[in-house]
Amino acid sequence: MNNTRREEILWVNTLKGACILLVVLYHTVLPGFESTLKYLSAGMIPAEIWVQFNTVLSPLRMPAFFFVSGLLAANGILNRPWKQVFTSRITNLFYLYILWGFIQWWSIIGISSGITGQRISQNLNAAYAGSLFEFLKLTFLAMSTSWYLYGLGIYFLCAKLFHKQKVALLVIAVALNYLAVEKIIPYWGPQSVAQYFLFFLLGAFWSQTMLRLSEWRRENILPWAALAALSGIHIIFGLDKSLFLCIIAVLVSVAACRWLNAHFNMSFMNWIGRNTLQIYVIHRIFIEFFGMSAILFALHHHLFEQAWFSVLWACFYPLAIVGVCSLCSVAVWSLTNRGLGKSLFIFPTLIGLKKKGQQVA
Repeated sequence: MNNTRREEILWVNTLKGACILLVVLYHTVLPGFESTLKYLSAGMIPAEIWVQFNTVLSPLRMPAFFFVSGLLAANGILNRPWKQVFTSRITNLFYLYILWGFIQWWSIIGISSGITGQRISQNLNAAYAGSLFEFLKLTFLAMSTSWYLYGLGIYFLCAKLFHKQKVALLVIAVALNYLAVEKIIPYWGPQSVAQYFLFFLLGAFWSQTMLRLSEWRRENILPWAALAALSGIHIIFGLDKSLFLCIIAVLVSVAACRWLNAHFNMSFMNWIGRNTLQIYVIHRIFIEFFGMSAILFALHHHLFEQAWFSVLWACFYPLAIVGVCSLCSVAVWSLTNRGLGKSLFIFPTLIGLKKKGQQVA
């Protein structure tokens, strides 16, 4: 492997790793950690910083994740025949989405029943569904914790079908982005799928342009100024999640990941980037278990009334839960990803191909 190719893989894994940790942090802080703020007797400033940190990073978290996903899918979209990619990409993604959606729902019901004895949330999320019909309906609407897989399957299918009309696809994606941000599209699941299609397309079809823009070159000053101006205009008119601000965030994150790999040993973050799937599909189960247990324990023993505990909670709870849940997710994958357990992480018919060493597109 030449050095250029190796550097490309390194920064991609760094960005993937950062994105998945931000996703875990988001699910840790909202709503679990945020709901404890009213009980804190001290440490309100660091607690509010964690909440605002999640809000500030919203233009980066999923746009960057889908940009990298599009970049990695580009070869399958442009160069591989349907026969090679339909099962390995589309079928596999929908299979994992439905399978892990059900596992999460079943697990969270068991956790909530065992710890609290009642339904813990009224949120419109398949993970908290009160019946099988509600679970199926919310899953179909992408209103599931694993909606990223659902969106990725739809994006790949659309990009593969209409890759020769990529400009038209881009125009449609921009329109969908505005409709989602303005909440003209109903419900958070369809809004999310509509909002981020644009960034997948940028990764799949215009990654080279994006990578050039992420470099510190004199000729990039004008495009960056235009993006900044358009972002500012959108913010003035109340569109704080504008696509231009998200594009800037993606470009900055790509540049940062390249710089970090050039100057530091990023092997740990790159290892996380290579294990994003297992962390993504499993982490929410551990967040519910550890988070619910810790919050109820603290409430039962009146620990939030102690200033020292509140400060420690406000400062370190999000970091601790992100670390524990991510490592536990990888541990579960390591224990189960063998024999029949491999079908938890890949469509069953693909397991044989992987064993034979054939490339799964």
